[in-house]
Amino acid sequence: MRKNLRMGAAKVDVTPPVGLSMAGYAGRKSPAIGVHLPLWARAFVCEQGLTRVALVVVDTVGFSEDTTEQMREAILEQTGIAVDGILIATTHTHSGPVTTRFRDDAPDPSYLADLMERIVDAVIRASDNLQPVAVGFAQAPEARFHHNRRKDGQPIDSTLGLVRFSGEDGRVVAAWVNYGSHPTILTGTNLYWSPDFPGVVCNELEQAWGGTSAFFNGCLGDVGPYRPEQNFVEVERVGVGLAGSARELVVDINQTDVSRLDARRLRCTCPLDALPTTADLKEQLAGSRPDSYQAGWARDQLAMRAAGDAVPNAVQLELQGFRIGDVFLACFPGQLFGSWGLELRRRWPDDRLVIVNQANAHAGYFPSKAGWDGGGYEVRSAFMFNSDLPAPMTWEAGQRLIDTALALA
Repeated sequence: MRKNLRMGAAKVDVTPPVGLSMAGYAGRKSPAIGVHLPLWARAFVCEQGLTRVALVVVDTVGFSEDTTEQMREAILEQTGIAVDGILIATTHTHSGPVTTRFRDDAPDPSYLADLMERIVDAVIRASDNLQPVAVGFAQAPEARFHHNRRKDGQPIDSTLGLVRFSGEDGRVVAAWVNYGSHPTILTGTNLYWSPDFPGVVCNELEQAWGGTSAFFNGCLGDVGPYRPEQNFVEVERVGVGLAGSARELVVDINQTDVSRLDARRLRCTCPLDALPTTADLKEQLAGSRPDSYQAGWARDQLAMRAAGDAVPNAVQLELQGFRIGDVFLACFPGQLFGSWGLELRRRWPDDRLVIVNQANAHAGYFPSKAGWDGGGYEVRSAFMFNSDLPAPMTWEAGQRLIDTALALA
């Protein structure tokens, strides 16, 4: 006899104390001075038969792969959930704390340790509240709240997805919104902790439906919010607007009691561009401001070469897939350009697909071929800010991720 899919949900406040460094903008040097809205870790545990998985989404900019693995091991130890079935995603808010290295700015060790404990606690709480659920899914195009931030008119994935889990009494246990856009309504002048518009989306849906809501960011690499203003009022406007669009999807939601539950991880080799010579690095250092992240990257690369460290020409990255009921989550370790999302949806065997970016690692940008040819920050210099890679990943890296994701299906 088939056992019902069961789910538990919980959220834990992870707002840092004021005075810590903020992530997201290289030019913002001042620490946080207050709180606009709390930051949360939201955890969802699903169980079907002997299979259990945990999906966590946190209001931070991102985590390193090492930090993710530490969290997974702690969750395994406390709950017994296998590492293959643990997702640590982030909303990628640019008004949160430093949680992964950004050149010369590292996470506060005390806060990071506390954050990890709270994330584990959220998973434990969710695991203690399992109940039978049915899964509802709906999606529709929604282009009003984001745009291609590099070049207007270039393709992006404007799919707004909703996955809603309802208990046997009809009450909402959890709701997941899936939409691709940088949470950057608040700029580098903001010094208040904030989840940006994803936090408002979740607050609105929790007030309307109850349960615990989460925002899984989609293909956001070249996608920013449509923001006539850059303030808290605009955060509210966009968040309320997106939540309203998500609530409208309920009219067409297709709810089933399919109880399938699977999780799988695959590794993908992503190629790097031509490696710089020592002379190239010295030229980069000489031509950059001494306090810039470009100069910091060049210094670090020269030091690694002087120490005899190997210089890689590719990077190994993880993709993760979840089949929950008849909905599939394809989870990527960075920020795909929007056209990759369109390609994946075209090639996917059905339309019940949730594309999750910033999953398990803050691996950087994955430009399309057109994006690569256009150059710019995401293509040519962002990797210097948030990694120790000797060169950027080429556009073929994105293609390999998409092809590998299709193998998860």
